Amino acid sequence: MTPKITILTLAIGADYRKSLAKALNSKQLYADKHGYKYIQAGEEWWDRNRPIAWSKVPCLLNLLSTLEEGALVWQSDADVLITNPTLRIEDHVLPLLPPDKDMLLMYDACHHVNSGNILMRNSPWTRDFWRRVNERTDCTFHIWWENKAICDLLEENKDDANHVHVSNQHKRFNAYIMGFPQEPLWTPGDFLVHFAGVYGLDKMVALIEDIEAGKTPRRDMYNP
Repeated sequence: MTPKITILTLAIGADYRKSLAKALNSKQLYADKHGYKYIQAGEEWWDRNRPIAWSKVPCLLNLLSTLEEGALVWQSDADVLITNPTLRIEDHVLPLLPPDKDMLLMYDACHHVNSGNILMRNSPWTRDFWRRVNERTDCTFHIWWENKAICDLLEENKDDANHVHVSNQHKRFNAYIMGFPQEPLWTPGDFLVHFAGVYGLDKMVALIEDIEAGKTPRRDMYNP
């Protein structure tokens, strides 16, 4: 029996939520369609002493502390739009996570390990890992924020790396509209699109409108 699935997204700021309303709503509709639980967290988790991206770590830790062992959590950034809601996590994403691993990360189209979409099993290691991510004050102001802490821990600790599967099938679970020429990018029919590297809410809104109009937008990764 597949464990229960919770989708968690942190979205802080009224203007931010308003601009990304269609992306956020796509997750609520997706969860409703398949019987998942969707949690959209907000200002209650805002740690004003660190860049906003860090606030999703204590939010995630709190959620994990409330779930049964083995429960599945999909941590998804607010700038992710579900574009094919017919695809179930159990069929489309879970097969990428080996049964002996606790967390699935994606190696993205820009050749980085990206934390925008993560599937994880609730386990003692998972909770401890995120606790240690949260404690990496040396990464507080790095341009990758908590993503840098994740990468550093996996590079520094073999045991951590043994609990994680890093997949290069980003088109299935972290598709971009920009990347290196040889990398596959988002196309209609894909599960989701992550607007990583797109700077400016107005640009994201325009991209969502293009996708809704049936277009396949692209951006230059060196001039997003």
